[in-house]
Amino acid sequence: MSGSRFFPGWKVVIGSGIGIGSGSIVFFPSCYALLSAEMAKDYGWVQADVAKGASIFLIVQTFAYPLCGVVLDRWGSRAFATFSIAIFAVSMAALSLVSGELWQLYAALAFMALLSAGTNVVSYARAIAQWFNRKRGLAIGLAAAAQAIGLFIMPLVFHGLAAKWGWSRALWPIAAFELVVALPLVALLVKDSPAPYGLLPDGEAPTGKTAVGATEERDPTLGEMVRTAVFWKLSICFAVMGMTIYAIIPNIVYILTKRLGMSLGDVATIQALSGLATLCGRIGFGFLLDRFHAPAVALIALAMSAFCATVYSTSDVAAVIVFAAIVNGVANGGDTDLMPFLAARYFGARAVSRIFGWFLFAFFLGASIGPVAFAKLTAIYGGPATPLLMLAGLQILPAILFVSLWRYSRASAAALNPA
Repeated sequence: MSGSRFFPGWKVVIGSGIGIGSGSIVFFPSCYALLSAEMAKDYGWVQADVAKGASIFLIVQTFAYPLCGVVLDRWGSRAFATFSIAIFAVSMAALSLVSGELWQLYAALAFMALLSAGTNVVSYARAIAQWFNRKRGLAIGLAAAAQAIGLFIMPLVFHGLAAKWGWSRALWPIAAFELVVALPLVALLVKDSPAPYGLLPDGEAPTGKTAVGATEERDPTLGEMVRTAVFWKLSICFAVMGMTIYAIIPNIVYILTKRLGMSLGDVATIQALSGLATLCGRIGFGFLLDRFHAPAVALIALAMSAFCATVYSTSDVAAVIVFAAIVNGVANGGDTDLMPFLAARYFGARAVSRIFGWFLFAFFLGASIGPVAFAKLTAIYGGPATPLLMLAGLQILPAILFVSLWRYSRASAAALNPA
C-alpha cells in the first residue's frame, strides 16, 4: 500500500460524484416536469404532448448507453465525460430556444438524450473500477450517491430561477454551471488509470509478479462476453429490477391515494423519506459489496423490493407504509452500485464500460415496460393490490438467476485474492 499518503483514487471518486450529481439522469427526472409544465402553459400544449417528449428522451438515452461503451474504450472516462458535459450544456441551451413547435421540443430532447448519456455513471464506472478493487463497491456507492443529492438540489434551483427569470432563461445558469464548474473539476480530478502513477488498484505498488500477471490478462471482446450465459442472466436480473422500480415510482400517487386514502401531502412526505433512503442505499450497498458476496447482496435488494410491494398491497397502517417506503428507497439505491460492480467482477475492470452500457440498456428497457404493464394490470384487476403482489412474486426470477451465478470468474477471484 502507499502508506499514509492520500490515495489519488479518492479524487477520482470526488470528480465522478460531481459529474454524476449534475448529469442528465439528474436534470431530466427532477426538472422536466417543472420545465414542461411551464412550456405547456406558454404554448398551449396538453399533457400528452409533453409526456411524449419524456418518452422520446428515455427511449433515445436507453439506446445510447450501449454506444457509450464503444466510445469509452477508445477515449477513456475523462475525455468522454468532459465531452459529454460540454454537449449536455449545449443541449440545454438548445432546449431554451424552443419556440412553440413540438418538433423542436422533441428534437432538442432527442439530441440531449443521445449525446449526454456520458454524463452519467456509465462514464465514471470504468475509471473507478480501474482505481479500486477491494473498496470498489464503496467507491462506486459514494460517487453514485451524488445522484441523489443532485435530484434533491437541482429542482429547487431550477424552480427558483424559473420563478424569477422564466423557464427559458433558467436553463442558461444550469448550462453555465456544467461548463464552468462541472467540466473543469471532472477534467482535473478524474483520471483513467492508476498506472501512470506507478500504482495498482487501491494504491498498491506494483511488484514484478503483479506486473507480469497484468500483461498476461487478455481483455475479452464484447462478442465473447455477450455469448456467455452470465451476460444474459445478469441482463434479465437488471431488466426485472428496472421494471420493478419504475412500476411503482410513476404510480405511487395512485397506489397510496386510491388504495390507502392518503393525501398528496402524505405522499410527498413519504417520497421525500424514500429519496433520502435512496441516498443511504447508494453508500450502504457499496459498503456491503466490499464485504459480502455480490449475488448475496443482490438478494437483499430483491427481498427489500418484494417486501415493499407486499406491504403496499396488503397493509393500511401508515407507519408500516412509511417503513416500507424507506426500505424500498434503500433497495433502489443499490441498482447503480450492483450493475458496474458485477460487470467488473464477472468480466474484468477493463470491460466495465462495454458491459455496464448493456446492463443499463436492459435496466431501462424494463423500466419502460414497468409503468405501462402495471397500469394495464391495475385496470384488469380493478386496483393495484393484485399487481403489487405479482410484482413481489416476480423477484423470484432474478433471485434464482443470482443464485445460479454464485461464483465469480476465475480472473475476478484471483483479483480478489491475490497471492
